[in-house]
Amino acid sequence: MLSIPGRYIGDSWYYVNDSVAHCYFLTSPESIHPDDRWFHWEIGHAVSDDLINWKYVGLALEKGTNSDWDSQNLATGSVIKRAGLYWMAYTAQRMGEEPNIWRIGMAVSENLYDWTKLRENPVTEPDEMVYEWISSGTRKRGNWNDPFMYEFGGPVYQFFCARKKSDDPNARGTIGLAVSNDMITWDIKNPIEVDPVAEELEVPQIYEFNGLYYLVFCTVPFLLLKDFKEKFPEHDFYSADFSMVSSSPFGPFRMHGTGEIVPKSAPEIPYASQLIQWEGNWFLIGTVKWNDAKGESSRYICDPIPISVDETGIHAVV
Repeated sequence: MLSIPGRYIGDSWYYVNDSVAHCYFLTSPESIHPDDRWFHWEIGHAVSDDLINWKYVGLALEKGTNSDWDSQNLATGSVIKRAGLYWMAYTAQRMGEEPNIWRIGMAVSENLYDWTKLRENPVTEPDEMVYEWISSGTRKRGNWNDPFMYEFGGPVYQFFCARKKSDDPNARGTIGLAVSNDMITWDIKNPIEVDPVAEELEVPQIYEFNGLYYLVFCTVPFLLLKDFKEKFPEHDFYSADFSMVSSSPFGPFRMHGTGEIVPKSAPEIPYASQLIQWEGNWFLIGTVKWNDAKGESSRYICDPIPISVDETGIHAVV
């Protein structure tokens, strides 16, 4: 479990190198009021040799200053190795720019510890011919966040939480797509096809198992579409991680059943979870909200949860 006295923890993402797991995560001081923590994230860094005991090594990336594009807030990203360097895609927001407009930038490192932001940042923002800048759904804010990088057939692709401009406004939640050969110049593509499930599909990721591709994402009950919830009238939905399945990393992705990865009966239910391969096995790790006896909330990153995979999705073994 990863918790840091005096610091609040949000979404996390991972990279394993030479039997060391690197965890990057959103963090802010606990001195900041809970209602404001979402607007003061920076990116922390911890390392582990067993996925259970973690050593916090400080901030990997700090917010920009003045009118920098990332001066307000940093948010969820991913790490990939390419051309002998490590690349981190991350989300950010400019100070004073409303309502919560997000863009995506890149940082580069030679050692996974010391990161330099690209001077070309931000590297992507919504193509308004295809994607909404501001959501027409329940939450009137930007959706261009949580980039997940995936190398396939030579180029690197970014999958991210987005909303398309076509279709019913309540069913525009989708997975945006961009592609690059040099990690600096990104070409915005049409979104991939996914079953209409939620207004926002946060923290999307793509994994391949046995020739099938799995889309992992998270969302909260009030963002689930009415038509989707009505398929399961007896089900008590909760904030959860979900999976869909496809024969291609670019979809179409289909939901089987409710799609939830961790059952509500589990001892703890992480959110915004990622899959991590460790010593030949795959695990799920995410952030858990915990309320103490005083009613105060904090967050920690859970211990690894084993998973199984079949043609219907990804399932926690609990």
